[in-house]
Amino acid sequence: MQKIFRTRQFMAGNSPAVRIPMSMAFPKQTKLVVIREGNRLIVEPEENSLESLPALFAALRSHHTTERPEFVETERSW
Repeated sequence: MQKIFRTRQFMAGNSPAVRIPMSMAFPKQTKLVVIREGNRLIVEPEENSLESLPALFAALRSHHTTERPEFVETERSW
């Protein structure tokens, strides 16, 4: 289902701005991309790319230990 909300452009300092209702807002701190296609502006969350992979590995490093848990074999009665 597509939501439609009508608004107007206004100036916020030296930049044009648009207000949107909270029900249509993205979560706080979401990085957004604005794309212009003719008379349309498309606002969407920034997609993760392979460029962000090293930062992801660096963030995971603190959770990773170099120790491997030993395999414990359990006896089974076949």
